[in-house]
This record gives sequence, C-alpha cells and structure tokens, in this order.
Amino acid sequence: MWSLGVLARSCWTFLALAVLIALWAVAAYEWLGLPESSGLLLILALIWAIVQVLVTVAVIAGSASGAAEVAAADGRKLPLRSLWAKDRKSLLRTLIVCLVSFILVLFLGGVFNWINNHSVEVASFLTFHSEKPVSHVLIEKIYWVIEMLLWVVLSGFLLSFLTTLVGGGWAEARKQEGKLLAGCLFRTPFLTSFLSVAVFGGLAYGLSNWHPVVSPGFRDYAQVIARFSFVSILLAAGWSFWLLSLARLHLPGQENS
Repeated sequence: MWSLGVLARSCWTFLALAVLIALWAVAAYEWLGLPESSGLLLILALIWAIVQVLVTVAVIAGSASGAAEVAAADGRKLPLRSLWAKDRKSLLRTLIVCLVSFILVLFLGGVFNWINNHSVEVASFLTFHSEKPVSHVLIEKIYWVIEMLLWVVLSGFLLSFLTTLVGGGWAEARKQEGKLLAGCLFRTPFLTSFLSVAVFGGLAYGLSNWHPVVSPGFRDYAQVIARFSFVSILLAAGWSFWLLSLARLHLPGQENS
C-alpha cells in the first residue's frame, strides 16, 4: 500500500512517465516504419534507434534510482527529476544491465520456443506411456504457464538487481544477488512481481486489444487515442509500482514495514 500512496502523491511524475512511454511507443512505431530504400535512410534509422535506446536507458536509470532513494528515505513522493538520470555511473550501470537483460531474453526466448515446438512429441510420449489420449494443446498451456512464471521471476530479479545496483554500486549488488534471487523465486517479491504483471500488464493488454464497435471517423480515432492513452497510464503505473515495491522490500530493515 505504501507504493500506491507514493504514486497517488506523485501524480505529475506519474503522468509525465505515461507521456514518455506514449512518445517512445510512437517513436518506435515510426522508426519501424521507415523505408530502407537508401543508405542515408538506413543511417538515419540507426541514429534514431540509438537515440531511443539512450532515452530508454536514461528513463529506466532515473526511475530505478528515484525509487531506491524514496524507499531508502521512507519518502512519500516520487520527484519529477527522478524520471531522468544524469549521473554517468547510473547510466552506464543501467546500460550494462539492459544489454545483459536483452541477451538473456533472446537466449531464454529461443529455449522456450524450442521447448514449445516439442509439445506434440511430449503429448505423444505421455499418450503412449499412460495409454490415455493427451492433447498437445494441454501441454502447450502448461508450458505457457511455466514460461510466464519464469519470465516474472527473471524480470523481478533484474529489476531488484538494478535498484540495488544504482543505489549501492556493483559490490552491494553482487553481495545481495543471492538474496534477491531467492526473494523473487518464492517470497514476497515474487508475489509483488506477479501481481504487478497480472494486474497492470493484464489490464493494459486487454485494453490495447479491445476493439469497440463505433462509427468510422472522429469517434473511431477518438476511441483509439483514449484506449492507448489509458494503456500508457497503466504501463506507467505498473512500472512505478513494481520498482517502488521491490525497492521497499529489498531495503534492510524495511521488509516488514
């Protein structure tokens, strides 16, 4: 509840983060839509992608550092300046974590895809040994649940590691990594991560894929803008709540507050 209270008192910071998320989504969409008809456009696309990466790293570093500072001081408000990191150490540390996270996501994504592609073989194996029909659809659903839980654990650990890193440096982060991983596996941080993803992520996903039937024209454009505006707000709320909660839980002496 402390995290929700901090968000409620930081409405301008919260709305500013939602605007940044919306602008980043538009920028990414425009970047992906650039034609590749000339070398100049390829160079511009590369520069545009680098700018987006740098902005993303700055926002992630700033919000993680701000969440750690507010949690450490038992603060009641997330300042607007916390959305943008200017410290070179925080930016470099966050960039390293983001690169490692990206590599992990690619590797685990490939592993999960390989496992999912063998659901038919697993269903056939179970059908043969149990002498009862086992649907590969059921196996795929079980794989999906396990995969989602593992993604939640990994995301929670990486965010916990990041908040510890920007607040205490590499030595403190390496010292706490075992505790952080254990917490994100089967303790309160895991439940916090799961609820953050399920509630905020589920609502954002459902709203973004909801297509109300309206008359073409102004109403259609208006409902699209309204829906994705609320999606940006939900993503900003989920991100802020997740960071604040994990930072609060992993601070010494604050776990039971």
